[in-house]
Amino acid sequence: MTTNDPSARFRLRWAVNITAWDPEASEWEWLISLLREEEAATVQRFKFLADQKRALVSRLLQRACVHKALGAEWTDVVLHRTKGKKPFYAGPAADISAPNFNFNVSHEGDFVVLASEPVCIIGVDVSAPQRARRVVQEPLNDYFQKFERQCSLAEWEAIRTAGDEAAQETAFQQHWSLKEAMVKARGDGLAFDLRKADFRIHRPSSVHDLTTATLYTDGVEASRWGFTVRELSGGHIVSVARAPPDAVVDAWGHFAATLRAQSLSTPAWKAELEQPWPPFSLLSVSELIPTEKLQAFVEAGGDVA
Repeated sequence: MTTNDPSARFRLRWAVNITAWDPEASEWEWLISLLREEEAATVQRFKFLADQKRALVSRLLQRACVHKALGAEWTDVVLHRTKGKKPFYAGPAADISAPNFNFNVSHEGDFVVLASEPVCIIGVDVSAPQRARRVVQEPLNDYFQKFERQCSLAEWEAIRTAGDEAAQETAFQQHWSLKEAMVKARGDGLAFDLRKADFRIHRPSSVHDLTTATLYTDGVEASRWGFTVRELSGGHIVSVARAPPDAVVDAWGHFAATLRAQSLSTPAWKAELEQPWPPFSLLSVSELIPTEKLQAFVEAGGDVA
């Protein structure tokens, strides 16, 4: 489907299934070489291979996103983080159609995901079921008790009445990923009290409709926020948040300084919230590699999808 909206190309939704990717040593070393020295060191600091894969793919996604959306040369992509660990592009000014271009990443279980937006501040979170997190599964009631104080009474009512245990776990994942997406849009991480984020999930009337959600903080509807919830394969849930620029928590101010449309009129902001919510595209690692580097990737042992 075509669109006349010049900002549409900045709304990316990507997902990579890392369990389906088993790199050879030569391929791994070549991919690591694409990162800046400090990024490569961070990736290799993880003890387990699965965590290293998530970290590497996360950074490849971020670089590929900026390269594709803004046309920046791969070697010119400079990525920074806020004090709250929110990643952002620290390069030249964004395209006029994307004055607030920003992205967010998340990984858990089988997936690493990325979402980007041209104006709204983006937050994304993927939540995996217990079985996909390679942990010892525990009784659902015991698992829920760990998060008892992070959900409201209304949220627990929605979770507990969702159906059987599988349905309850899915309902919990939806609520939890919404909270995480909200916090990641803000950028303050664990500093935010999740009990203050009270979500109402709106079930779609047909299979073709999106699952959306409304946020209430201290009983007041956060009408300038937008949320969607989708399901990926293997019981993974991914939530996306659209937030206004003034919701950003940036102690150092470097990310906020990249935002060039920090104040929009109410009609303009409403129009941004109502922009299409793209579905997630499932990508292979090879699809994150710049075209001019694909041959070298293959020579290093990589497979091209």
